[in-house]
Amino acid sequence: MVVHPSEYPWSSYRHNALDKQIELITEHPVYQALGKDKSARKQAYQALFKSQMPDYSVAQIRDALQKTWVLADERFKKQIEQQLGHTIELKTYGGDRKSASFNARDKNQQL
Repeated sequence: MVVHPSEYPWSSYRHNALDKQIELITEHPVYQALGKDKSARKQAYQALFKSQMPDYSVAQIRDALQKTWVLADERFKKQIEQQLGHTIELKTYGGDRKSASFNARDKNQQL
């Protein structure tokens, strides 16, 4: 990946924070709510990227992606249940198909 979002060619950072006009981008209402004018929005957007995510958060995201886990808290689960109108089960185990526990569980489910 890149060290900073401004280095990623498909990021909207250059448009939102550096005044680079990119015709394909339509400013999201959340971005527009960051400030009353373009200068205020730009400063507020830049401030969002001044600190780094903690290493444990990055590790959680990587684990969830690699194992196809849902990375969510109970509040998010309840919000989704309300929107769907029924209860759901968010499976928090995933696709580590090389692990002995996954293979054992998979064999038990096939029986």
